[in-house]
Amino acid sequence: MINMYNSDECPDMITKVYLVVEQIIQSQLETGKSIQFALELNNKLKTDYQELNNLFLARCDMSLDVIFLKQIVEKVKELLVYTEQPLSQIAKALGYEKSNDLSEQLLRYTGLTPAHFKRIREIKLENIRRQQKKI
Repeated sequence: MINMYNSDECPDMITKVYLVVEQIIQSQLETGKSIQFALELNNKLKTDYQELNNLFLARCDMSLDVIFLKQIVEKVKELLVYTEQPLSQIAKALGYEKSNDLSEQLLRYTGLTPAHFKRIREIKLENIRRQQKKI
């Protein structure tokens, strides 16, 4: 197979893919509308999804789908720690029919449950309260 990306273009394309992934996730969270990942990636980057997937498999040892799921997990962790949104609300916004599916992905990719990240939030808030009392 011929690789359409030379070694100079690969890091740039990888960065572009990650930016599109972030945009897709943010858009889903803001609108609650599901976005078809492969189609959106093709439209935004004007390149073949399978060719990009092969690039990521070769360079990152991960498929685009896995990268997308890992980025979702990172965003979910962030939302659980820094917002009061329940997992059910986050899951719905990201297009999951059941929050259990998202919970399972969180557990698969981090080894931790949603409750763990909520506990981190509680600890952070408690530390802030303690600091404010000292002032």
